[in-house]
Amino acid sequence: MSAFLVPAIASTTPASAADAIGGPLLAGTGIIQSPMAGAQPLPKVNADTWLIADATTGEVLAAKNPHAHVRPASTLKTLTSVTLMPVLDRNAVHTATDKDVRVEGSHVGIVSGATYTVWDLWHGLLLPSGNDAATALANQNGGVTKTVTAMQSVAEQLHALDTHVVNPSGLDADGQVSSAYDMALIAAAAMKIPDFRTVTNTKSYAFPGLMPKSGKTRKTFQIYTENRLLRHDYPGITGGKTGFTSLAHRTFWAAADRNGHTLIVTLFQIHQPTETAAKALLDWGFANRTKVNPVGTLVSPTVTVGQPQGTSSAGTSPTSGSDTAMATTGEADQSEQSPVASYVVLVGLGTVFAGAIAVWMRRRTIRRRKAARAHGRHLAGDATTTRQPATTTV
Repeated sequence: MSAFLVPAIASTTPASAADAIGGPLLAGTGIIQSPMAGAQPLPKVNADTWLIADATTGEVLAAKNPHAHVRPASTLKTLTSVTLMPVLDRNAVHTATDKDVRVEGSHVGIVSGATYTVWDLWHGLLLPSGNDAATALANQNGGVTKTVTAMQSVAEQLHALDTHVVNPSGLDADGQVSSAYDMALIAAAAMKIPDFRTVTNTKSYAFPGLMPKSGKTRKTFQIYTENRLLRHDYPGITGGKTGFTSLAHRTFWAAADRNGHTLIVTLFQIHQPTETAAKALLDWGFANRTKVNPVGTLVSPTVTVGQPQGTSSAGTSPTSGSDTAMATTGEADQSEQSPVASYVVLVGLGTVFAGAIAVWMRRRTIRRRKAARAHGRHLAGDATTTRQPATTTV
């Protein structure tokens, strides 16, 4: 069943544990963990829902309300990237329109009538989280409606079935939701795209300014990442995406590599400094990765995530204003060599119903779509308080 309870978070407990994508334990609410002897206690993190996973093995190490529906804010731009990077030529030139510029929320500062490469726009999207860049990229793809439809399709192919897309920027909209589990799937897919790794691991970029007068050189201005883990050189950090709205509050995901393993953390409705919460879970994950039983898995996608058009090699930027491209070809290769594992780890709860999975996923997709349509219009108006359940330890 699915019922929206508060403006930003909803309970989405499946009808049965077998319905939970990623494993039956992830159907639970509250904190879900399975520590072994010697494991350190989970840190206290003040966020309504979160998940920490090893993207190299596909194991979910721990989670809290992993399938709860939440407003994604600008973390949804990760799905925009996964959808459009493989189809847009990064060397293509986009002429900005009034529709691109006149959008609500954060702006990178594009100007109507000015030209930008798609590569410029990716930096404007993922560093300062420009909603104008999101709209421009969508229009470069043929329009917002077409892009939203494509994003929804990609989400379903990733099995991110908690996710319902209304716009490409993540700006609050009735019915636009995702979950901590879904965002881990989306982030894992994004980190397999070499160009995404390059942009999300860039600290600053020289973004084109106003169009120059004839014979003059076009000036640029610096834009900077909002990812404080990257800005403060968190060990192994390889990417992430921030988000914030008045209803979604702080949202965030980050990926970090150490000792041949990539950990991904996703957090929503964060009520403390984002950097503090993310670091605490990543530190715990790296220290305890081998000391816990996995509570679920990041399921394997059915969509192929590839290199964008207009690219000669991974990690090679086109001629534009990038001044701090942090990713390298080696990082991109490592990403390709470490795909999300396709097996399912279900601890202590019997065998996986593999023969029924295809039928179940089709049924659950239909149910999710109906639920999103039926309840989405009530998302902003219902002010019931969610009661948090106790920790589940298995």
